Amino acid sequence: MTYLEELGHELTRAGIGGRLRGRILAEFSDHLSCDPEAVLGQPAALARQFADDLGTARVRRAAFTAFGALAVAGALVVAVFAATAHAGIALPKVHAPSQALFDLGMVLVAFGGQVAFAAGVLAVLRALRGRRVGVVARDEAVVMRRRTAVAVLAGLACLVGLAVIGLEANHAASWWRTLALAAAGAGVCAIAVALVHLVEALEVLPLADGSAGDIFDDLGALVPMPLRGRPWLLAATVAGGIAVILAVAGILQSDPYDGALRGLLDGLACLAGFGLLGGYLGLLPATA
Repeated sequence: MTYLEELGHELTRAGIGGRLRGRILAEFSDHLSCDPEAVLGQPAALARQFADDLGTARVRRAAFTAFGALAVAGALVVAVFAATAHAGIALPKVHAPSQALFDLGMVLVAFGGQVAFAAGVLAVLRALRGRRVGVVARDEAVVMRRRTAVAVLAGLACLVGLAVIGLEANHAASWWRTLALAAAGAGVCAIAVALVHLVEALEVLPLADGSAGDIFDDLGALVPMPLRGRPWLLAATVAGGIAVILAVAGILQSDPYDGALRGLLDGLACLAGFGLLGGYLGLLPATA
């Protein structure tokens, strides 16, 4: 077996395949053609180093890029709804050809936006936490990759919902529909950039051993001492805080019943999301 064949075998064992494997082998082939006697190192050690270095760099870049793209998309969505409020447009009362599609769009914007924000923040928190570490552990990289993927997909769902609202709200002002569709399109373009880096991160994972961590590793000293080690109590506290904030906002807007209802629904949605995605996104301790 030649050196290149052995290196290719070790790269495959390290989880590096496809075009990335081909590019690495091409570079080594070019180097050997220039210097056949060059000492390039043990194939197994090189393959592991490539996996650790590329896997770490790509998963961090994907998390940061996704956070930036979602920030742009979120700002566009907020601008649309700020213009809605300024123009006095009551979206829940807008007549739509398909009320079911319009309501689906509203749900996608509301819950897609919240999930994208939460997952994106968690992904970038983990990327920032390990920025001084040379190599990210494989299990931690998996968690970062999952959080980034959920954030990007939820962000796309939010923008699709905004586009659906713009298409269905045919009795709203034409300028508002144009604004909603343009914002949705621009947001999708921003997230498409993050998708490119996410796909690159899916090609390779680091091989280093280590713990995936949990929500307490993400938040660190921000978590009060009584809540540390108690993920469900932390989730209930956050959900309760959201419910109280929305209820108070309703009181300030002279609509206490609607505010209390929205607070209750958002709090329950927060707990449901924690239950459904907590394990997948690495929020729960490994023993939970």
